[in-house]
This record gives sequence, C-alpha cells and structure tokens, in this order.
Amino acid sequence: MKIATYNVWNSESGMPIRLNYIIDEIFNSDADIMCLQEVQNRNMAGNIAEGAGYKYWFFDSYRNNDEGLCILSRCPFEECASWLDKANAIYCSFLWNNKRIAIVNLHLPWDSTAAREKQIVDIVTSVEDKCKGDKYDYTLLAGDFNCSDTSDVHRFLTGECLIDKSEAVPCWFDLALSHAELSNTAAAYTLNFRKNPRFKNNTIERNSRFDRILLKNTYPAEFPTLKNCITFGQTIYKDIALSASDHYGVIADVDFY
Repeated sequence: MKIATYNVWNSESGMPIRLNYIIDEIFNSDADIMCLQEVQNRNMAGNIAEGAGYKYWFFDSYRNNDEGLCILSRCPFEECASWLDKANAIYCSFLWNNKRIAIVNLHLPWDSTAAREKQIVDIVTSVEDKCKGDKYDYTLLAGDFNCSDTSDVHRFLTGECLIDKSEAVPCWFDLALSHAELSNTAAAYTLNFRKNPRFKNNTIERNSRFDRILLKNTYPAEFPTLKNCITFGQTIYKDIALSASDHYGVIADVDFY
C-alpha cells in the first residue's frame, strides 16, 4: 500500500492552472491513500478526487472556515470521523488485504507551540480511545506537523519526552527516518526555502521536514515492511513559475501482511 500526505497550499497563487498540477502530482504519486491539508473547500476536494481518480473521499472543513482536510482512498472506508471540534484532524479506517487499518490526517497549528502540543496530545488520546485493544492491525498519523524533528511534538510521538505529563504509549515511528537509515540517506526536506520558487530570496528560514507519516508501534505483533519513503511535488512549472504547492508531499510504500 502506498500512503501519502500533501499540503496543497490554500493560496490563489498560480490558480486555477496550479490546481491542474496539484491533481497531476497526486495522480502520478499512485498513492492508495492520500491525506491532504489546506484544501480550499469541499468543491476543491471533490474536483481533486475526481481528477486524480479516487472513488472514495472524506472531507471536513474548519468551523467558520471553508478550508479543511481531506482523505482520498482507492478502497472503501469502514468509518470516517472528524475531530475538528478539538484538534485539526480527521480520521478514517478501511480494510486492506484483510487487515484493518486506521489513518489520521492532521494539520497542526503553525502559529503556536502551545496549541501544537495540546493538539497532538488530544489527537493521540483520541487515537487510543478509537483504537482500543486489537481493533486495528495498523494505525498511522499523516500530515503537516508544522514543527521540526527536534520539537517536543516529534519527540513526544517517538517516546522521547512528555508533554504536560502525558506520554505517547505505544510510541510512533517516523517512516521517512526509518527509510533514511535503511537507504543510508537523509530524510528529504518538505519545505525547501532555497529551491521552491514560492519562497523567493529566503535566506533566513532553514529548510525543514514538516510533513510526515508515522506508524504506531505494533509490538508484540509483527511490523509491516517499509519498502520506500520519498517526497514528490518538486517539479517547477514554467507557465506559473511555481511548484504545485509550497510543500513537497511524502509517500511511503508499505507491505501490510
């Protein structure tokens, strides 16, 4: 199964042509499950799903705002739920090769460390409530975390620190970091302030990796096999002088036994 996350940049820059390139990037990724952030509205979600060839999709918007989150799927959902009343996240579950899989699409706040930390604790708590016991074989978090690998949010998820006396048990594994070790490479940036033309002449901000896919620890059950984890969406389109988004997407190829 190929699982992907992509922040599609809610901006009028390059539109409406840029929307066609967003759809092309999503279609060419060949992802089975695609988590999208900054989707302008429900109509845009439907256009992307249709254009990229996804029969199943779930979208919900923020309160008092048309923008929202969307999960695209090539297989039918078992269950969908919005958690936007308490955190920037939506949830879906589905069957894949007789395995029950749950995925949470999240977009943590960019403008407040305190809000990010509160929301990630709320999301992990909601996951534990939803996925109690052996309800799911595999559970994943995917989205724009709006923080670096050294942040307490990331360290909380990987079991290296507490947030407000809460801990993530079981912990989560960052698939890009796992693949980087397997391939003896570095995990690729998803915000590239030097090469992405959205960020012209930005010599201050450091390139970073805000977009991630994490797998909840399956112990004592067997782990799946991670085959690949790469970024996509780096193409610069000459007619709009932009990439499809200001973020690059992440796609993980995983064998779920």
